[in-house]
Amino acid sequence: MIRSNFLKALSVFLTAFVILTACSSSRTEEIVPEYNPQAGSGEIDLLGYEYTFAAATHGGGEYQLSPEPGADVRGDKLLQRYKDTEEKYNVKIKVLDGCDLGMFKNQYAAGMKYADLMVAKIGDVFGGKYIQNGYFMPFSDMDIDLNSGLYGTPGTLETGSFGNEYYSIVAYYWGFPSPYTMPAMWFNPRVISNYQQTSPHELNEQGEWTWATLEKMCEAIMDTSDPDEDMHTYALAYTSEPYLEYAAIYSNGARPVTKNADGKLEYTLNSPEAIEALDYIHSLAERKLICDGGDRQNITPFVENRRAFFLEFTHMGLSSEGTGNLSYQMQEAYEWITFPTGPSAGEAPITRTTYSYHSRIFYAAANSDVEVHSILLPYLFQPLPGETPETWQDDFERNTFFSTASFNYFQQIRDEATFDYTPFIPFSEMQSNIMAITRGTKSSSETLNSMETAYQESLDKLYNDYLD
Repeated sequence: MIRSNFLKALSVFLTAFVILTACSSSRTEEIVPEYNPQAGSGEIDLLGYEYTFAAATHGGGEYQLSPEPGADVRGDKLLQRYKDTEEKYNVKIKVLDGCDLGMFKNQYAAGMKYADLMVAKIGDVFGGKYIQNGYFMPFSDMDIDLNSGLYGTPGTLETGSFGNEYYSIVAYYWGFPSPYTMPAMWFNPRVISNYQQTSPHELNEQGEWTWATLEKMCEAIMDTSDPDEDMHTYALAYTSEPYLEYAAIYSNGARPVTKNADGKLEYTLNSPEAIEALDYIHSLAERKLICDGGDRQNITPFVENRRAFFLEFTHMGLSSEGTGNLSYQMQEAYEWITFPTGPSAGEAPITRTTYSYHSRIFYAAANSDVEVHSILLPYLFQPLPGETPETWQDDFERNTFFSTASFNYFQQIRDEATFDYTPFIPFSEMQSNIMAITRGTKSSSETLNSMETAYQESLDKLYNDYLD
């Protein structure tokens, strides 16, 4: 472990060094100058500290934290960043394949370090009370600028907020691993064209991308003539997880949970806007304008031009996140779009996407070294070698998106996402209730109101009571 007084003394020396050399140095400044941007290898010596990542990311992705050398350009850039960091600060970067929170807790209890940074699922972290019980340290305790853009958007920071502290970040300018914001929506241009429908991009530009328009598309895009029901064509499907229902809820200005003026969490899924959203989806299903699509990740009907739309987490549309997603399976173009606006959304802009239970972000182990984080993160999380804040997404736009419009919608889906606080409520039960409403086995108003007492108790137990 690095001695605190050594680093503090070193910081004083570096401050003086910057003042004496800033005028004479000709080297290009780093993007985030919390530490001397001219510092050469050896001037901050972390004495061989082993800085370890543990990453639970989507399986099979190309651009994960331990890429194969030579397999991909951006993967090689990440490996170069690791190498540069190791040489600059005398550290060793190690990446564990997967993130085992149970092993982390056991090693923590034994006084051993499992990892410094962990990419873990939000639901596991908050549901397991890892933050509530002090297993992770807040990034707000580190000497880093959380508002620099390196560590994500305000929504990212809010996702890891607990009280007045911030426990989560992403490597924003790397672009991977995907934090999994949701719901993302894609449309199949061939199906839209085959049924003589207007492009959702055009409809949105004209202010006509609404629930009513989507309903008309569901009426128009349908072919049930094949004896095999699996070969029927529909505009849209509901699935084994309620991403369609979430999209309707968010697009109508509703949220399952909100934070009040006192910083406490309140159950709000029984709002009129949420009830209206779920009744809308149920109406489409009851009239058989949409179908049961089965498994949530079943992209086959969309790929085979039997669905006009598909909804999932953002990772399903990114080439960086696995060979089973749209970018590898689609033989033709697919386009990104936000879910259409609901009638009760109001005039103010609404956020239609969230960080949710299954989203994955970075956490810092409480028994790692806060000062090492403070030194390494501002350097590690800069845009990768050869990239800048203006150019780092060029690779995404060229290799993943079929139009500039889709790229812009992707950025909106990613950057406007807020936290839905669902890790603090009975998540699986909530999903089951929502899906039952779509299928007509439960009513929306009665079901959502009946959940209030138990769900508020859960919010109090997992979040609010820790603030008192």
